[in-house]
Amino acid sequence: MKLEEAQMQKEWEVSKESVEEGSSASDEALSALLEEGEGAEQDAERRVRQLGSRLAQLDALNVGGMLAAATESGGAGAALAHRLDGGLRAGAALAQRLARLDHLARAAPHAAHARSGAARADANARALLAELDAIYSWLEPPALRDLDALQEPTLTTAEGRAATLKAAAALRHALRAEPAQPPHRRRLAAVRERLRRLARTKDQMAAALARHLNNALIHLGNEAAHDARPRRHHAELLPYAPFMKWLKDMDEKAYDGLLKVYTSTWARVLEREVRAAGEAARGALLAAPDHAVDHILDQVLSLVETLCNAEQDFCTQFFFLDVDVKNFNVQSEGSDGERSEGGGEGRVRQGAESRRLMAELFPSVEQELVALVGHVERHDAYGAMRALACVGRRVLGAEGGAAAEGGAAGGAAGGAAGEARWARAALAAAAVAAKRGADRAVADRLAALPDAVKQAARRPKCGVLSFVSELEELSGACEQIFAGSGRRADVERWYVMLGGAMVRAVALAEHPRTPRPVLQLENYHRLQAALAALRLPALDALRRECRQRYTEALRSYVTQYFGRPLEKLTQFFEGVAEAVASGVREDEVCYRAAFSKHELRRVLAMYPAPEVRKSLHRLYRTVEKHLSEEGGLLQVVWRAMQEEFIAQHVALQARVAACYPAAGLALPLSTDDILDAFSDIARQH
Repeated sequence: MKLEEAQMQKEWEVSKESVEEGSSASDEALSALLEEGEGAEQDAERRVRQLGSRLAQLDALNVGGMLAAATESGGAGAALAHRLDGGLRAGAALAQRLARLDHLARAAPHAAHARSGAARADANARALLAELDAIYSWLEPPALRDLDALQEPTLTTAEGRAATLKAAAALRHALRAEPAQPPHRRRLAAVRERLRRLARTKDQMAAALARHLNNALIHLGNEAAHDARPRRHHAELLPYAPFMKWLKDMDEKAYDGLLKVYTSTWARVLEREVRAAGEAARGALLAAPDHAVDHILDQVLSLVETLCNAEQDFCTQFFFLDVDVKNFNVQSEGSDGERSEGGGEGRVRQGAESRRLMAELFPSVEQELVALVGHVERHDAYGAMRALACVGRRVLGAEGGAAAEGGAAGGAAGGAAGEARWARAALAAAAVAAKRGADRAVADRLAALPDAVKQAARRPKCGVLSFVSELEELSGACEQIFAGSGRRADVERWYVMLGGAMVRAVALAEHPRTPRPVLQLENYHRLQAALAALRLPALDALRRECRQRYTEALRSYVTQYFGRPLEKLTQFFEGVAEAVASGVREDEVCYRAAFSKHELRRVLAMYPAPEVRKSLHRLYRTVEKHLSEEGGLLQVVWRAMQEEFIAQHVALQARVAACYPAAGLALPLSTDDILDAFSDIARQH
């Protein structure tokens, strides 16, 4: 038994040593394999297979060791567990290395070829070729092959301008692309030298372009005074618009110089044209009738608006005003050709450049228009109103405005249609001057109201005051002038101011020979008619006030001058009324001595019918003396007196019938007699 145990112990030790040797050997072999893990793809696959076979062998040894440990006693089991733990760690390390090897095999399938010297040389050659091609495309485009020819470009022909523009675009692209190039490329000596040559060429080309354009601007400006074609320079200069865009981007000093040359040259030409139009209009106004003022003024405004709009369109398109050309895409410049593309860039500064240039080109247009408006105001009593209506229609666009003409009306004209026109600002200044003139004319009329009352005091009859007739004339003229205009608010404001002031002036007016009620009823009636004829809701309150004041004045006049034609008879019946009021019965009043039938007959005898008619004749002559013919209210007042007389007659007749029922007494005239008397008197006069 002891012999068998010794034999098994010996075998176990032998197997343990073999396992340790195998484990150490496998570790060394695995390390060797992983050290060579940067081979080709086919070698990696072969080594993976080898590692798999080695792992299987190690698993077999571990299983054998565990079987041997089952028969071993004492500390052999603990030793086997320790060795098994070490084998598991070795297996985990082996799995990690296998994963790394697989990753390397997939990530670098051509690693072996890349590490070769021939592959590196080929890659370097290709990289150098690509770098040289990029530098060549940047600094040596076909348009920049001959830099000496670009120093004196040909600009007199379309072909020369097209070639020069193409070269200028390539030159701009080359110089603007420098900041975007890699630093190592910009450090090359040849690149720096080429950039210096391109910069010199840019300066020389800019000088040549500026010189040619400067001569063209001055030449066209000198010819403008003798050329019958308006704005011919627009068509002559538009082909050079792309070059102005290039100069604005590449040489701002030259661009600003050309802008000043154009302003100084053409400001004189345009000012002379505007001044000539104003002088011609002032001369025409001297002999023109009032109704022709609108046409003459509108011709000048149309000329100014057309001239300013055409010039603004051309300058915006030619000088690329309010356009940030530096941020324009440099890749799209080579195809501009002979055409100006001012609409592709973003607008900046909200028209500040165009407004400033237009103000320099037309420094006196506002003064000319304001002076012309002042001349129209002095020429016609309603000249300020006519000027306000005419200029207001232009400013508000009621007539559609004047469209830009000439060669400058190309693509930019359509784009500028919705933009603010500088001409509108000039016309707005004239409109402000016209509005001030119209307000001043209304203020003068308001200040003249007291003078009109004083002048009326010198006439035998007051009649209708002159300012009421002037309001009728003013309203008729304004309704004709502002028909279809957008200035109705101003017109209604004037009506309210004048109407209110006239109502107050009539209320305070006095005349030495015309009763105040007559003065008021005639003028309020005429004023109410004038306000009602306008049919404006804003005047309804004034119209009602005039109607009320007229009614009160008419009642006051009838009461004051008609009075009581049967005075003593009226006094008699007033006593009767007092007696009745004191408690005496109406049928018993006749028994009192003061109100007896005999006393009533005596009073009635004092007013025979012929005498009553005479008194009515005298009353009619008095009314006729007070009222004026222009007022046209004689028959109205006479009818009011007739109604008053009939009302008094009816009241007296009713009192006679109530207090003296069976006395057979009656008034000298019946109602029909009174109506006939008033009608006869009116017909006789």
